[in-house]
Amino acid sequence: MPFSILTPPVITASCIAQKLKPYGSDKKPEKGLKFRDVELSRREVLNIFGSQAPPTSFANRLLRVLHGRRHDGTLDLPLPDDVQSQLHKYPYAFDDGLHWLRQTYPIDEDAAIMARIDREEHELERDNPADLIQRGQDLGLYRGPQSGHYEAKLSDKEGDVWGVSELEKIREENMARAAKEEEELDAQIEEQIARLKSEQTKAIAQRPEHGLQSAKEVRPPNSVERWVLKARNRATSKLALESPEIAEMTISQRLFPSFIFVALLCGGGYLFAQYWERPKQSERLFPDVSMSFATVGTLVLLNFAIFGAWRIPPLWRPLNKYFIIVPGYPYAFSMLGSLFSHQKFTHFLLNMGPLILFGLPLHEEVGRGTFMAIYLSSGLIAGFTGLARFAIQRLLTTSTLGASGCVYGTLAAYLTLHADDKYALFFLPPDLAESFSFRGSSLLAGITLMQVIGNFRALHKIGYLDHLVGIVVGCASAYAWQMNQPKRDPPKKQQNWWENLVGRKP
Repeated sequence: MPFSILTPPVITASCIAQKLKPYGSDKKPEKGLKFRDVELSRREVLNIFGSQAPPTSFANRLLRVLHGRRHDGTLDLPLPDDVQSQLHKYPYAFDDGLHWLRQTYPIDEDAAIMARIDREEHELERDNPADLIQRGQDLGLYRGPQSGHYEAKLSDKEGDVWGVSELEKIREENMARAAKEEEELDAQIEEQIARLKSEQTKAIAQRPEHGLQSAKEVRPPNSVERWVLKARNRATSKLALESPEIAEMTISQRLFPSFIFVALLCGGGYLFAQYWERPKQSERLFPDVSMSFATVGTLVLLNFAIFGAWRIPPLWRPLNKYFIIVPGYPYAFSMLGSLFSHQKFTHFLLNMGPLILFGLPLHEEVGRGTFMAIYLSSGLIAGFTGLARFAIQRLLTTSTLGASGCVYGTLAAYLTLHADDKYALFFLPPDLAESFSFRGSSLLAGITLMQVIGNFRALHKIGYLDHLVGIVVGCASAYAWQMNQPKRDPPKKQQNWWENLVGRKP
């Protein structure tokens, strides 16, 4: 009698069952074996089991267990308790399910039973095939016999009866992707060389008397240049303005994720400012360094680290995604990452210089919690305002980055708190410094006026609107902090505060 006939639903334990590795011996319930990627729908369950079909979840569970038992050759062993306890309610479910599996997903059950006998005779306990296959399915490395469906393509290797290896398929896909990338790179290099030669020929034709001096050798890129060019191609998005992902995106779809992200961070900054308490000196990592210097110094180092990361070509792809704001396809995290991102050293210096000059004394006065709330909120709100402006105006190919919004918010907050103090260039002699000094309110008004004028210029590459929003947020934050402080005597004028950056115990 063949082994593949329908097994009766009343199951008795095999006399050699103790020699097999028991199901659930690793304290995990028997999962069975997945026979397809998605579970059966209710309509499919009714087609298999008829009008007296069990619930959909139980039907899928039963079929998975039966399919695993078919692979293990253990259909005669008792089913799991949760299945066996419910099976008496549906007396035909076992036969119907097993019949459907054999019709839809045929396997050699005779060979499975013979393999089971071999496992029983082995002196060491072995895993059941269904457990091993299920682990492969969970890892995404196994798609079932014959590549996942019946009569699919077998392996091309002679004598190999198994399906196409998923690992081999992944390797071939990676090789094909690399080959395509090399072809595109070679075509790009040829196009650039042809363009350079054409430009050189035109230049020599216009000024033939300088042809020998102006002509430069046009050569293919060396290995390092190819590496940089390949990294640039990988970091450049393949999407265009005509792509459906960009062309069909609405303004709300562009702005809403970033709005939620900015709102959450600003709310978190407010809570941090309200509940932050100064730690004891013994609890600090660097107790001999002032808190203001530690905080501002860390911000400068973070900005410098991202500035250095822009010099490493393999990092361009994540940097383009999370550390620069692009209205065409914005990422919410870029609202925060762009605040620490600078590509040019002059941009880095122009932002970090004012941060050190005004951030250190502001931190000394308001504390770390309020300082960080002002710094981040100014940059986040300014960056989101710039994104909203570009999205509304459909300027989708622009990009913004830098800590300018944070720095202008910090500067505005400090000048708001010290509106009556006088400021002058520190390198001027005392007599000239007294003559060319400005009150804090006048200095803030002048800086604000410069940003307003710049914002109305026809062409500009500077985010003046972001600066203005940062100034507004900084002023409002400083005013709110000042209103919540108890009445006290005016603070004494701090002289030469830069001499007390290290070791100051405020």
